[in-house]
Amino acid sequence: MSRNHYTLRCLQCNRTYEDSSAGFLLECAEKHEPALLRAEYFRNRIAFHDENPGLFRYSDWLPVRRILKGAQGPIVYRSEALSRYLRLDNLSIAFNGYWPERDAFFETASFKELEAYAVCARVPAGERRTMVVSSAGNTGMAFLKVCSENEIPALVLVPEKALPNLWLAAEKHPCVILAALAGDVDYFDAIEVAQRIGALEDFYPEGGAANVARRDGMGTVLLSSAELFGRIPDHYVQAVGSGTGGIAAWEMGLRLLADGRFGSGGLKLHFVQNAPFTIMTDAWERDRRELVHESEEGARDRVNQLYASVLSNRVPPYSVRGGVYDALRGSGGFMYSATEREARAAGALFERLEGIDLNPAAEVAVAGLLKARSAGRIGRKELVVLNITGGGSKRLELEGRKRALTPDITLYREDDVEKVMMAVLGAKELS
Repeated sequence: MSRNHYTLRCLQCNRTYEDSSAGFLLECAEKHEPALLRAEYFRNRIAFHDENPGLFRYSDWLPVRRILKGAQGPIVYRSEALSRYLRLDNLSIAFNGYWPERDAFFETASFKELEAYAVCARVPAGERRTMVVSSAGNTGMAFLKVCSENEIPALVLVPEKALPNLWLAAEKHPCVILAALAGDVDYFDAIEVAQRIGALEDFYPEGGAANVARRDGMGTVLLSSAELFGRIPDHYVQAVGSGTGGIAAWEMGLRLLADGRFGSGGLKLHFVQNAPFTIMTDAWERDRRELVHESEEGARDRVNQLYASVLSNRVPPYSVRGGVYDALRGSGGFMYSATEREARAAGALFERLEGIDLNPAAEVAVAGLLKARSAGRIGRKELVVLNITGGGSKRLELEGRKRALTPDITLYREDDVEKVMMAVLGAKELS
């Protein structure tokens, strides 16, 4: 494959670009308000490539240069028990975790593998620089797995308090470095430090929501649903921390509309945040494009109270052109909040009815679906996709597949660039 099957378009000024041959382009060169780039594919009508593994069957609409081994794809099935409980005749579950009986084999038990495979397949073969990834947990595990499998040099930076929730089912490759950020820090701090490292020589940033491969990799959840049912779903429900996966669903929905074979109906987005950290929900309910800011101390306090700690991005792509706000406006969508108690109850209900354990973020999504149905926002006959972004962790543990991870290096938020560079280079030499 090559980068020649797509271009990148700025959603603010409409300038188009060829993707960078030295890595990947993350932002427009023009001076204007922040805006995402969007991949535009030369094939308006997607073909499904059965010869490719996992999500790469959708390679026509992925900004990738190659096909990577080991890739999984979304598993979508029609719900029976939860569907009856909610009196939804057309509820489908997009399960992105570990559930062998459903042919779901995500070894990190998270849909973040979808973005990691897509991003890594966008990296040119032979790239010698080190990709820098920041994470609150699940994304980090996904990149540790995929980069190790494919020997792609990477530095994954996570808050130290996230370490107990990290594991791999196989050995980490020496070219992949796990760095812990020590102290009273959260995901926002990891993003800031990762940006500093990514700007250093011999490193480059993964890019987060700005990376079109991250979004389109997660967008394969919607593609898989549309392929199964032959049309665009009426509703899409997902828990959000940054909202990148929700943006991804919206963008894929637009491509499916343009394809012309999957119906002409609109896709309503339903995003759920974990209370008390509901920065996007608060802004949306006030019909504000700009986020409602509070003191750093207050934000940290709310993040520290989260049940689903991965839903903790303090700088989500909400206001940016083409971001969460625009996706919600364009879809006529909704936002919800769910407390820990509501999420746990919803997770227990799902496990009892459907038969598999969920990650906390997925429990938040189920709680949101319950609220959407109770509010009458989803009709009984409408086609609904519930994105279960992680589950099956208990199964992996029972099978003895979870290997705890220890960091290769420990960094501090206050470290200067030279000290960070020396620590990273030292870890690479030891590996």
